[in-house]
Amino acid sequence: MKILIVDDEEISRRILLLKMENMGTCVAVNSAKEALAELEKAKAEKQPFDVITLDVSMPVMNGQELLEHIRKKEVQDKIPKNDRIKILMITARMNVGTINACIKRGCNGYLTKPVSQAQLIQSLSQMGFEPATPEKNGEQGMSHSTGVAEIIKRFYSGKIILPVFPSIVKEVEELLADKDPSVDDLAKIVEKDLVISGKLITIANSSLYKGLENVSSLNEALVRLGLKHTLGICSALATKNLFDSKNEALKTEMDKLWVHSFAVATLARRLAEEKGIDNLETIFLMGLVHDIGKMLLMKAYVDMNPDVCVSDENLQLTIHEIHTTFGGVLLKKMHFSQQIIKVAEIHHWDQFEENTEKELLVVSLADSMASEMGFSFFSKKDENNTPEFEEGDLALETGNEFKLNRDKIMDKLSGLSALKVLGLDPEKVFSIIEQIYPMIRETCRTF
Repeated sequence: MKILIVDDEEISRRILLLKMENMGTCVAVNSAKEALAELEKAKAEKQPFDVITLDVSMPVMNGQELLEHIRKKEVQDKIPKNDRIKILMITARMNVGTINACIKRGCNGYLTKPVSQAQLIQSLSQMGFEPATPEKNGEQGMSHSTGVAEIIKRFYSGKIILPVFPSIVKEVEELLADKDPSVDDLAKIVEKDLVISGKLITIANSSLYKGLENVSSLNEALVRLGLKHTLGICSALATKNLFDSKNEALKTEMDKLWVHSFAVATLARRLAEEKGIDNLETIFLMGLVHDIGKMLLMKAYVDMNPDVCVSDENLQLTIHEIHTTFGGVLLKKMHFSQQIIKVAEIHHWDQFEENTEKELLVVSLADSMASEMGFSFFSKKDENNTPEFEEGDLALETGNEFKLNRDKIMDKLSGLSALKVLGLDPEKVFSIIEQIYPMIRETCRTF
């Protein structure tokens, strides 16, 4: 069996490849354009694909459009129905309208992320194939997929408690929306929360904001930080509380995820400043919550399975596969703006169109760079530069200072669609990374 896997998100491709590589010869691509090239190549070599797994949500040409294109081409080529490629649609949302549209366009089946090996075997068997049963890690992988699917089910039925942002964030935001907000007005709001008040003073004395002398009062801290930066810091402090847990193993993972999120937020804001983009604190918040889906999925999984090894590779891969769409739905239920919802959904996209909002692009770029700065949720990458999940410390927590690899960073930047669409100079981006890296390293723990 010859299989073509089409998914714009790197980890999702990797997951499907791992689950299907023992079922046949697999080719994995990240866009409709590459998929069409592979189909033409297979046709020329007279070795056509038997199965395509096709992600519904992709930039430029989405899954439904590619499905329709393939079916029209088969009709033009007068290929009998029984000889046409079997197409299995992969969707992150069980949306009846989307599923019906895919069926109308000629798909042979559909699966919802996270995709389990059992689902793949069943679907391929129904299509007339005899896929091999996995020899190892199959039961564990299926168990994790089932567990995450149960979380999704509970979430939609209202049985999972949603995270809550402290009201102080909304109050500060509303004050800043006034025509003439003052430091005194801001102090009256902030001083009601003693924890945040104390943290603001500490942060005002950190390397990101430090002046010639230390500040010792809330008003002095607010003057140094400025009104808009105070909003971002309040958002960060509120977000940090969401990454807490009494379960020690989960807390370790939450700390790693928080450091990654803070690094993405800080770098994204600086890149936006470089491009002259407004709404810097909104961009900062976008970076803080871009992985919120992963946070809640891990917490919910541990609540259901207190003894689980939350750093288990199979579990983390399963969570990663669904966290972007889940994060978007979660942020919608928490009444965030459409822009913030969208960044959760698309920050892992490999390709962006020219009309993509710049705010989304800088967060995606910062997310890609965070791992190269040592602020990654992933411990290492394999020989294909694909993130791998395993237990390990962040570079932040090691005894030796993490060293930025200029050649590696420049190579990574050269292939990023977000950088090209933004029109940023790679050399300038590397310079910003060099400047901001030690500040992130010192400041992230202040929160």
